[in-house]
Amino acid sequence: MGSYKNISIEEAKKILSSDIYLLDIRDHESFDTSHIDGAVHLSNDNIDDFLTNADKTKPTIIYCYKGVSSKDAAQHFCDIGFNDVYSMQGGYGLWVDSDEKA
Repeated sequence: MGSYKNISIEEAKKILSSDIYLLDIRDHESFDTSHIDGAVHLSNDNIDDFLTNADKTKPTIIYCYKGVSSKDAAQHFCDIGFNDVYSMQGGYGLWVDSDEKA
C-alpha cells in the first residue's frame, strides 16, 4: 500500500494537459459554480461508478477547498490500489488566487 504525494498548484498546471484524472471533491454547488477546466466532480453519488471504470495506473490529482480533505481522499485512493495519486496543496482557493495573480 503506497501513499499519496502533495502537488503544488504550479506543478499541477504543468501536467493538466496530460492524460490524468483531475478530481474535485467539493460539494455540488461549489463545483457547479466554478471548477478547474477538465475536472470531474466526485461525490458519494458517483464514486462507485467512477471507481468501476477508472484506470488505477493513471495519475490522479484530487482537490478540495483548501487542500485538507483532499489528503484523506488521496490516501484512500492509494489504499484501494491507485498508483500515482496527488493531493493539490492549497486546494481550489489557492488555485483561484494563483490565476488572479497571473
